[in-house]
Amino acid sequence: MTVRELKARLKARRPVFGTWSHIPSLQTVEVIGAAGLDFIVFDMEHGPHSFTEMPALYCAAERSGLVPITRVPSAGNSNILRTLDSGARGVIVPHVDSLESARLSLAAMRYGDSSENRGVATLTRASMFDYRNEKAHLAGQNELVLSVLLIEDKGGLAALDDICRLPGLDVVFLGIYDLSQSLGMRGGFDHPRFREAFEGAVARVLGHGVAVGCYAADAAGARALVERGITFVTVSVDGAVLRRAYQGIVAELATEGRAP
Repeated sequence: MTVRELKARLKARRPVFGTWSHIPSLQTVEVIGAAGLDFIVFDMEHGPHSFTEMPALYCAAERSGLVPITRVPSAGNSNILRTLDSGARGVIVPHVDSLESARLSLAAMRYGDSSENRGVATLTRASMFDYRNEKAHLAGQNELVLSVLLIEDKGGLAALDDICRLPGLDVVFLGIYDLSQSLGMRGGFDHPRFREAFEGAVARVLGHGVAVGCYAADAAGARALVERGITFVTVSVDGAVLRRAYQGIVAELATEGRAP
């Protein structure tokens, strides 16, 4: 999977599946890629990843067939700029709670003609330090970045229609955990008021022709999201998958009377 292929699938409303990376390990990334997922999200908001180690992780992802995407620690031109110049193929901006926040986040991902746009540095890992093709790098980068805005606050919901009209937006990701907290029902995903807000948001985003993203805890949850028209799906977290797998082994050993 390349970022061009991933973007094409989303435009065609075909689902793509990835997972969250909280373990900054090259081998863990390679194992996830070998399993056959489409993308991986390196979580710099809640995970321990640092900018220093990101280029190697991006390399491991692409070598394994994964599109490397990063959730930056917070909105801001510097965070987005360093992520893209290091070689990320997509950026997720957390807590986009207003039209202005969305506009500035998207501007920071793209080369343009404003000081709000992505700063120009052509001799970076994103261009493989190719001094002979600086113009080609500048001309092609905007099409090689997947832009994802994370809506997880009441303010973001209120501005959702205006946000979806912004040019250059690929995915609106609905952050169900923080969104439920913002709506006063932390973790109450079955609460009628949360379901109404969530389903209404999905319909609004799809109505603007923008792809919708969301988290699922497992494959069954992912299938349920796809049935709702959600096509950018993150399934579980690397550490949770490891723990679940080893707990399953321990449970099997316990039935044999060989538990540790």
